[in-house]
Amino acid sequence: MTQPSRLAIVPFVSVDRMMKLVLAIGVERFLTELAAYIEEDFRRWELFDKTPRIASHSHDGVIELMPTSDGKMYGFKYVNGHPKNMREGRQTVTAFGVLADVGSGYPMLLTEMTILTALRTAATSAVAAKYLAPKGSR
Repeated sequence: MTQPSRLAIVPFVSVDRMMKLVLAIGVERFLTELAAYIEEDFRRWELFDKTPRIASHSHDGVIELMPTSDGKMYGFKYVNGHPKNMREGRQTVTAFGVLADVGSGYPMLLTEMTILTALRTAATSAVAAKYLAPKGSR
């Protein structure tokens, strides 16, 4: 039997792996570098397809898909909000995402995004503060 090509394996970043990555890099450095990527993407804002999120509401909660593309890469985030989950020991919000090559349609990455969303929120806040905070603020 022939082994699949390394290209056939879609990398998966679990919650555990994401935490290990953040801790290995260091939270401060991770946020600083993430903020730089976010700032660069804001500069490329006009290149992005900003399709509105698709929400599916029920009496128990909401599930949303958030797609975007810059014409080269396509990504989406799946996120839910289910307040009753706490009763069963589950998180009320969880998220994962997929990043795919537009040219081939091939998925390049499947990753947890619950932790990543919190980090992205912090990094985006830092970018906003850089431009909007009064001079001399820290």
